Amino acid sequence: MTDKQFVLTTMRDTGLARAQTLQAQAPDMTGTELYASEDYIPSFTAACEAMNMLERKAGFVCRSTAGRVVKLIQPYDSETYTQEPEDLPAQWGFVWSTDPAKALPFIAVSTSPYMTGDCCTYEGHIWRSGQDNNVWEPGSVGVKWENLGEVSNG
Repeated sequence: MTDKQFVLTTMRDTGLARAQTLQAQAPDMTGTELYASEDYIPSFTAACEAMNMLERKAGFVCRSTAGRVVKLIQPYDSETYTQEPEDLPAQWGFVWSTDPAKALPFIAVSTSPYMTGDCCTYEGHIWRSGQDNNVWEPGSVGVKWENLGEVSNG
């Protein structure tokens, strides 16, 4: 084995170990903690290619194609139901980050509401939820959202 092969193998093994540790810890992690570790969270597509979601345990974490971190609520046949997690809200729970730098476009999912402090983007601005169980778009009358300013393109 060459030095380069050794280094690459060691890096791959270290990354795999970190990903496995993250999966074990994911049930107790906040959305903010998960987004901070997203480099060790597999993509939804890769996860489905590796194993049918019927064979995974509830709580398994991956990232949708849109970049959202999702937790498996209930195993299902991902060969039959091939849609993205955004289209399967009964199977997937979405987690949100309180870090404005990790804010993603707002989606209304009644099974995964935004809690106080969670951030999203909407109409070119970053918003922070000012209330728990928030499924209403930022700017809605009577709903607490704090406008944190325009989304940076840098």
